[in-house]
Amino acid sequence: MSDALITAAHKGTQKSVRRATTLRIRDFIVLISCFAAVLLLLLVTGSIGVIEALAALIAAGAVAAAYYVGSATVLPPSAAADGVPANAAPGPSTASIPLKALPLPAFEIDLDERIVAFNAEAEDILRLDNRVRPRASTVIRSPSLLSAIDKAIHTQVDAPLAVEVDAGPNETWRAHVSRPVDTGRVLIVLEDLTPLRRAARARSDFIANASHELRTPLTALSGFIETMRGPAKDDKESWGRFLDIMAVESERMSRLISDLLSLSRIESSEQVAPRDQVDIQNIIVSGAAALEGFADERGIRLEVSGTSDPLLVIGNRDELIQVVENLISNAIKYCRKDGAVRVTYGFATDTVEARARAGQAWEGSERMTLLQSVNRPGPGEPAVWVRVEDEGPGIERQHLPRLGERFYRTDQSRGGKITGTGLGLAIVKHIMAHHRGGMAVETVMDKGSAFGVWLPAMRAKTDAA
Repeated sequence: MSDALITAAHKGTQKSVRRATTLRIRDFIVLISCFAAVLLLLLVTGSIGVIEALAALIAAGAVAAAYYVGSATVLPPSAAADGVPANAAPGPSTASIPLKALPLPAFEIDLDERIVAFNAEAEDILRLDNRVRPRASTVIRSPSLLSAIDKAIHTQVDAPLAVEVDAGPNETWRAHVSRPVDTGRVLIVLEDLTPLRRAARARSDFIANASHELRTPLTALSGFIETMRGPAKDDKESWGRFLDIMAVESERMSRLISDLLSLSRIESSEQVAPRDQVDIQNIIVSGAAALEGFADERGIRLEVSGTSDPLLVIGNRDELIQVVENLISNAIKYCRKDGAVRVTYGFATDTVEARARAGQAWEGSERMTLLQSVNRPGPGEPAVWVRVEDEGPGIERQHLPRLGERFYRTDQSRGGKITGTGLGLAIVKHIMAHHRGGMAVETVMDKGSAFGVWLPAMRAKTDAA
């Protein structure tokens, strides 16, 4: 039965070719006849001479012949096998069904190095036009990929050639180029390596930064130990000062290790949604109470305001307490002396309102969304928001995109020497991602900064009718 279908396809293709040839001959005859009629009229009226008429007729014949030859229907073996004319309009592949089925960008090139078929993903990436069949060299700018395509055209091998293509400063693709046996086309499949490369760079940077941050307190500890054993061995009066510094460095190293372990634990479970029912209102009150002593030491007023009603969400209580404490402690560190840190929270009818209340409360401020909600609830889906404001120096605009990066300390942009591991906001960001929430920052120079978070709220249970 398949042979009969192939035979029918061939007959249909041959019929289409014969019909196209007949139309071309008719167009050629009509074009020459029109030129000849016009020239004859001009010759009879005396507008032109015989020589000019003959020259014009020869030129017209050349143009018509060029049209006739240029519109020829060429049927390469690959097109004949598929039952598709070679001059069919290019575009998202209709005859090459496998291209449409591929989840990756893919396109085909004939032996004349023209792109003859592609799927929708490749159309977006290469910015192809459905009306033309461009040469590969006019679309592809990678010499290595063009070389691989040329090799596949002249060397018919089944094993694909893998070529890495740099599409931009932070974008890398891998092109798989192959030409199956007994075909007249080269298949190119593109694989996006950008996420993998980005993750590898992040992992490398993390290891480098972690080793650097751990080395600093360890160097201080070993230096003072060596001093106390050597030059200051008999200087007992200096030992107290040395021990105080060593205690500070030891505590810093302990905090760093604790934050690293916490971040690693959060990342390992980030794809598993929490299942416990917790009250954000209770978490905020508990977190603020735990930091009242720290605020009093620095002369900072800690003000908490919000609804007294329960704000129920599905989440992990320990992680959400860590979010609240990290945001409040950061605000206390950067707040001016005798200033105030304000914590506000509440319920919103949807995510849009929650984001506005959490990170868009000041006029004329610089704003940036550091984390978009993973699952964006639709209109009417309730959400809970929390906003923590300080009265610090503010954050310069160029530093906003880096907030939430590991080991990036905001004191680099806000001035002063603030002790910390540089992992607080990174932990908050990962916890909010774990809870399918969002995070934003808002700042005004010489006025202060505010960090806001929001996450989906539990729906109120309705009684069945």
